[in-house]
Amino acid sequence: MTRIVDFLVEILERIGRFFGIRRKTDPDDPFADPNRGAFRRILGALPAILVIVAIVYVGVLFWRFCFYPGMDIAYPQRVIPQEGVVLDRPEVTTPDAAQTEPGGSTTASADAGLPAGDTTAAGNSDPRTCAHSRIVQMQVGLLDLMVNQNPWVPGDPQYRLGFFGLIDFADTPWFDNKAAMQMGMLTVVRRVSLDLADTLGRVRGTSEADPDLQAAQGRLRVNERAWVLNNPFDPQLQTVMEGAEQSYRGAIPLYQTYNDRLGACNALFDVRRDNLRTLIDRLAADLGSMASRLNSRAKAMEWSVERKAFVEAGGNNRGYFDFHADNLFHEARGELFALHGVLQAVRQDFARTIEVSDLLQVWDRMEAHIAEGVRLDPMIVANGREDGTLTPDHLSVMGEKLLRARANMVELRDILDR
Repeated sequence: MTRIVDFLVEILERIGRFFGIRRKTDPDDPFADPNRGAFRRILGALPAILVIVAIVYVGVLFWRFCFYPGMDIAYPQRVIPQEGVVLDRPEVTTPDAAQTEPGGSTTASADAGLPAGDTTAAGNSDPRTCAHSRIVQMQVGLLDLMVNQNPWVPGDPQYRLGFFGLIDFADTPWFDNKAAMQMGMLTVVRRVSLDLADTLGRVRGTSEADPDLQAAQGRLRVNERAWVLNNPFDPQLQTVMEGAEQSYRGAIPLYQTYNDRLGACNALFDVRRDNLRTLIDRLAADLGSMASRLNSRAKAMEWSVERKAFVEAGGNNRGYFDFHADNLFHEARGELFALHGVLQAVRQDFARTIEVSDLLQVWDRMEAHIAEGVRLDPMIVANGREDGTLTPDHLSVMGEKLLRARANMVELRDILDR
């Protein structure tokens, strides 16, 4: 035991000598180190210093990973104009469709501003002006929320390290919720970026893809966990690369440039009926996938047709002790949060198609179900039995909101098919 104590004392003395502090062994020694008292004070204050560091560290974690600046349900009204503004734009905003009249004013062809299948008599003039896309504006607004007003948590080194490097944040009930919500938002932003580049930003397959929309889509493909320096043994990430936060931030000026060109009639934006149907169909497929994941996690028992009895499924009913249920719940909430704004923007860009196709009532119900899902925000997510008494089943409740919104999307798609 004495050797162990001597060893620890030796380590402390070496640390002290490193900082220029030495231990005085004889109080009457004229050559003794006068900093002996300082050394002892540092050792005595060390526990308090460690406690203060821990409190500050946890406080920073709560501020960065548990607060959501700007992420409230009213964000669409800050990003795009209030609903009721009907865009005065041709169905295909293209420089070729615009005709310059004497005096410099711009008009579009007579049938360009009407929904698919609706035409005007030959020779009638239908003057219109080019306008920015609300969908593109919403993409910019969502990216600004994700990487400018908030830190991008999934790629944050502090988040990936875990709690003091000991506990993965995915195993905690709070510190991973913001990361999961941002991942859900990213799913919708990536989906819309694909449709902008492949369908909305070009006329069918006969026109050239817009370079700004393609470049923005490429920036959003970067792995969400990417940082400047990454684990060299991770096959999904390069050791040195552009971080996800920087890459996603770089998509913002690309979308703004495209929207500026669109407002000047120097870009394409095809708001045909079939493009609306394609967009709604793809968004519905994403919601269906998330609803299936929620159901799989919440289902502890399932009916076996072969055995004619209930058997164990892939989920569980651990209630408040399923520390990964909150990840899935808040990822689904993030998808609905982004859709809450995107679909309001789609409603304005496709205002004429929605009105002519009589989609307003179904669209209203869809937006209501999505907003109700965004409103769900329990302090601790529980994955209990559907008929449980003590613990709720938050995953099934969220899944219901997703399926209701998806059912409305399928109904919209069927109406557009007629």
